[in-house]
Amino acid sequence: MASGARLLSIGGSGLGLGVAATLFVALDWLLPPIAAATTAERIGLAALALLPGVAVLALMIGVQMLLRFAAGTFDPTAGTDGPALVRTQRVITNTVEQLAVFTPSMLALAAAGVPMRGVVALGIVFAVARAAFWIGYAIHPLARAPGMAATAACSLGALGWAVLAWLGLA
Repeated sequence: MASGARLLSIGGSGLGLGVAATLFVALDWLLPPIAAATTAERIGLAALALLPGVAVLALMIGVQMLLRFAAGTFDPTAGTDGPALVRTQRVITNTVEQLAVFTPSMLALAAAGVPMRGVVALGIVFAVARAAFWIGYAIHPLARAPGMAATAACSLGALGWAVLAWLGLA
C-alpha cells in the first residue's frame, strides 16, 4: 500500500472510530432507560437491536439484485460482473462476516444483564457503520476505512464487553 493510501486509511479509520464512539455515547445518554425483567425479554430486545443492521444488509441485497438485473448479468460465475456488482457483493460478504461476530455478542450481552440502553445504542451504531462502509466502498475502496473501523469497534467492542460481563467485570 502506498504511503498516501496508508495515511488515508489510517485517517479514515480514526474518523470512523471517533464518530462511532461519539454516536454510541450520545445514544446511550439520550435513550431512555429500557426495562427488561427477564432474560427472555432482554434477549428479545437485543434481537430487536440487531434489526437495523439486518435491514441495512437486506437493502444491500436488494441493490445487488437490482444491479444484476439492470446489467443483465444473471450468472455470477460467468466473470462478467462489473465493478459495482463486485463491490456490492464484497460489502454484503463483509457484512455477513461482521454479523457473525456481532450477533452472538449482542445476545450474550443481553443475557449477562448489562444495561439494555447500551445494547440498543450499539445496534444502531453498527447499522450506521455498515451503511458508512457501503457508501465509502461505492466511492472508492480506500474510502471504506471509516465504516470498517466503526464496524470493527462495534463487533469487537460487543465481544469484549460480553466477555467482561460474563466474567463479572462489567
